[in-house]
Amino acid sequence: MKEKLEIILKAIDEKKGEDILIYAFSQLNPSVDKVVIASGSNVRQTFAIADNVRDRLAEAGMRINHMEGNRDSRWILIDADEIIVHIFEQKERNVYHLEKLYADLPVSRYDV
Repeated sequence: MKEKLEIILKAIDEKKGEDILIYAFSQLNPSVDKVVIASGSNVRQTFAIADNVRDRLAEAGMRINHMEGNRDSRWILIDADEIIVHIFEQKERNVYHLEKLYADLPVSRYDV
C-alpha cells in the first residue's frame, strides 16, 4: 500500500497538483486505508492529474477499480482499492470542502 500511495502522490505532483492532503481513513472504513485530496487550477489540469495517476499505477502493474469523471469534470474520483483519490478543480474543492467532513481524521500534507 505504501508503494501505491507514493506512486499516486508523485503522479499528482508530476502534473503540478496542489494542496495535496492524505487522510488516514481506516477508522471510518476498514476497507479504505487512505484518502488523498488534491487540486488542479482548471478542468484540463484536473483531468491530466487523474489521467497521470491512472497511467503511473498501470505502469507499476497496479489497476484502479473505477474512475468517476471525465475531461469536463471539476471533481474526479479514483478508486484504487485501499486508496481513494479526489482531484478537484480548485473552485469546486472550495464548494464541497471535504476537509471539513474529514476534520477529525489524522491528516498529513504532501510536500516535495
